[in-house]
Amino acid sequence: MDKFKLNWPSCRFEVPEPIRKNVSFVLSVTTTCVIGAVIIRKFTKSRKLNRILKDKRDSCREACKKLAEHLELNGLTLAERNAILELSFEDLRQKLQDEELQCIDVLHAYQSKAIQVNEHLNCIVEPIWEAEALALERDMSTGRKGPLHGIPISVKENYFLEGYDCTGGMSAYLDLCTVTEENTLIKVLKKQGAIPFVRTNIPQSMMTYECSNPIYGETKNPHNLARGPGGSSGGEGALIAAKGSLLGFGTDIGGSIRIPSHFCGVCGFKPTVGRLSKRNMLPFQAGQRLIPATGGPLAADVDGLVMAMKSLLVPAMFDLDPSCPPIQFRNEIFESKRPLRIGFFIDNGYLRPVPACQRAVTFATEILQAKGHTIVNMDPPDIEECFELYLLSTFGDGGQSFIEVMKDDQIDQTLKLAYLGLILPQWLGTFGGWLMSKIGRDRMMYIITKCMMGPGSVHEYWKTAERIENYRRKMQKKWKAKNIDVLLCPGFAFPAVHSGNVFNVLGGVTYTVLFNLLNYPTGSMPVTKVTAEDEAKMADYPRKTAYEKAIRKDNVGSTGLPVNVQCAGLPFQEELVLRVMRDLEQGLKAPE
Repeated sequence: MDKFKLNWPSCRFEVPEPIRKNVSFVLSVTTTCVIGAVIIRKFTKSRKLNRILKDKRDSCREACKKLAEHLELNGLTLAERNAILELSFEDLRQKLQDEELQCIDVLHAYQSKAIQVNEHLNCIVEPIWEAEALALERDMSTGRKGPLHGIPISVKENYFLEGYDCTGGMSAYLDLCTVTEENTLIKVLKKQGAIPFVRTNIPQSMMTYECSNPIYGETKNPHNLARGPGGSSGGEGALIAAKGSLLGFGTDIGGSIRIPSHFCGVCGFKPTVGRLSKRNMLPFQAGQRLIPATGGPLAADVDGLVMAMKSLLVPAMFDLDPSCPPIQFRNEIFESKRPLRIGFFIDNGYLRPVPACQRAVTFATEILQAKGHTIVNMDPPDIEECFELYLLSTFGDGGQSFIEVMKDDQIDQTLKLAYLGLILPQWLGTFGGWLMSKIGRDRMMYIITKCMMGPGSVHEYWKTAERIENYRRKMQKKWKAKNIDVLLCPGFAFPAVHSGNVFNVLGGVTYTVLFNLLNYPTGSMPVTKVTAEDEAKMADYPRKTAYEKAIRKDNVGSTGLPVNVQCAGLPFQEELVLRVMRDLEQGLKAPE
């Protein structure tokens, strides 16, 4: 067989040295050029974005400056301004109805105060220029006055206003969302005589209870400039607390009205989803349908909330948005004198509230009991399941819509960890959450990280919807078993936190997301402030988990901060909730 063996020539091909060197050189140059092009492109895009953000920021500041100059020439004296600002909502409303005050003077008083407090709070995005013409028009009108005749109102930035950018603090919406059709609630409020006069700040993406974004900057808490006002309606909460507005409008999907209300010590109200129109708001994440956001009022007192709801629940709103059930404000429920059964819990079973927040609930129940209501202790629902279902719903797409709109944006410092968690591979994010939960000794940290990755499939998303319905049925069964009318609980687990510290105490939102998951109308109102004694009692506060340790640390120096309670009712029982809030407010004002 050897004679048939073939000696194949070698197939190795030797590239001549000169050619090999040229190829290496070409590859090296090409790689360098590609890398350089990517860096240059990234730098150019970053520079362009910085310029866009700066231009927008400068134009907003210039608008505020121009308004301040206008008010110096045409405004009120300090004494005249203060006389208006000291009026309660109802007293101001009545004086405007009786023409004892001019709408233009009231507008100038609140414009001046808003511009003044904005210098150290940064709570305003920009003034609404049409306000002055609207106020003069109100003063010249001779027809029937609307219930909000001449009342200046502040408006969260994510409400559509004709001719203004609506961004949610995200550069992707700059110039793309300059709207031509006004928000439905604003249309109705204007029909009722209100005068929108300033737009207020929000956190980037409105998915945190910080209040900071790369376009408009960071808003501060008027009670302590080192602390945040909450979010996402943080600009509203800060402005109203600083007396720069008497009535404003925000949105709430996880506490975005109630958290700023609690942190800033003002009144806020989240209606049942669907009771008020949601037309013409920022469309970000509009496809998430399991737990939608809802608009609602924030105010200096309960009267402001009541009048806002009375003014909105009218045929004009139902005509503009037929998707809303035509249920006008039921005054017979609000004015009823029937004694109520009021349930309450102080601790949700997961994260213990700080002493001041516990004391607030006890204090509120004592006042309501003295008003003739029956107080009933109620065990909280399963908060771990609640938070899991809430996150699976709000991050139903695994955060893809968030990543998509933020990919070319500057990521605000307060959102960087959340953004990183969403762009990581799922296995790595889940492992990171598991590791954090072991180090932090808190299973909820794992639930947060895992659920932000989304349900994983349409089938699992449907299962989440089924679980939400089952959760709501269980809560209604418990509600009926106790035969309660409304439920009272802490406004939050702790008072206003230091700016930039929200991520470290994220578990606090379990006190607000509960009522978004249940879709219960819920109000928040101030009842007390943190005392030195409350702070001293923090020595006994748990320190087992990372959240508990962070809360203990953040609570140092909290004396004087406001503390709210929440009041919730079954779906579409807004009038009943507001009645209890009014009773509580009257009890707080009563002489001892």
